[in-house]
Amino acid sequence: MMRSRFGRLHAEWEIVRRWGPLCLWLMAVGAISTSAFSAAQTGRFIEPFLRWLLPGVPGETIPALHGIIRKGLHVAEFAGLALLWYRGLSWGKRGWQPAAALAAFGFALLTGAADEVHQAFVPLRTARALDVAWDSLGALCGLAGWGVMPAALRLRRKEDALGEVSARRLGVSAGD
Repeated sequence: MMRSRFGRLHAEWEIVRRWGPLCLWLMAVGAISTSAFSAAQTGRFIEPFLRWLLPGVPGETIPALHGIIRKGLHVAEFAGLALLWYRGLSWGKRGWQPAAALAAFGFALLTGAADEVHQAFVPLRTARALDVAWDSLGALCGLAGWGVMPAALRLRRKEDALGEVSARRLGVSAGD
């Protein structure tokens, strides 16, 4: 009886570990989609900071930089979202999982579309199809980076190993 209770508790904890970070990220996406994070609201903080940081920049450039920062955050937000979807979908599997990556991209795309539909009904926010494209770019970059990174790290480890072998053959040590 005790063993089955602990087994069930372990299984429930695994669900939280697997999907909890994604759920928290989705809640953050929802919160960021409110009026509190509209361009007018974020501009009250970002634009004065940019004027302080870049005093020589012409005044009309500051709102453009603010817009670039906001679009960059779209990309970063959805790169993280896609990676968390991928993490949940590929849980317990080794190696790159293309089907999980495709599903993660699709779920991130759906989340971006739902986010824009939500913003159509929020004061101070506007729904833009272009923002879904930025979200998709973020999801794609996040997943592509995650898919490429392990191969790049393996290549580096192989180069490091070859370098150590070559250095030993020449009688050179790392301390020389």
